[in-house]
Amino acid sequence: MRINPAVLAALGLGLEDVRTALTQNNINAPKGSFDGPRQSYAIGANDQILSAAEYKPVVVAYRNGSPVRLGDIGEVVDNVENVRLGGWVGDKPSVILDIQRQPGANIIETADRVKSAAAAAAGVDPAVGSRSTC
Repeated sequence: MRINPAVLAALGLGLEDVRTALTQNNINAPKGSFDGPRQSYAIGANDQILSAAEYKPVVVAYRNGSPVRLGDIGEVVDNVENVRLGGWVGDKPSVILDIQRQPGANIIETADRVKSAAAAAAGVDPAVGSRSTC
């Protein structure tokens, strides 16, 4: 999002209004559950927004009975999260990958799967090996 502060101010809105609209419309959480005598099941639905086109119609607020959408207050573009962030190994551009351990996860198996996936993405045979800075 590239918010136009003049448009936001003219509508009497702030960045907190935008943040609230984004968090309320971009949720990846269980929506409910079925509870039985011996088993429970969480109803999962992924409401995550994955492209700029899906963000444009998100309603931030209503003014004069009309919705103010994200596309009305700024430019919605597909881009990286932070254009001022980069990674290098020596003098070569690299990818920064942040992986956090989940409770109960097998860390060795996870590390092996990550290395295999990274090698496949880079076109390297995992059996031969790839360069890692972990």
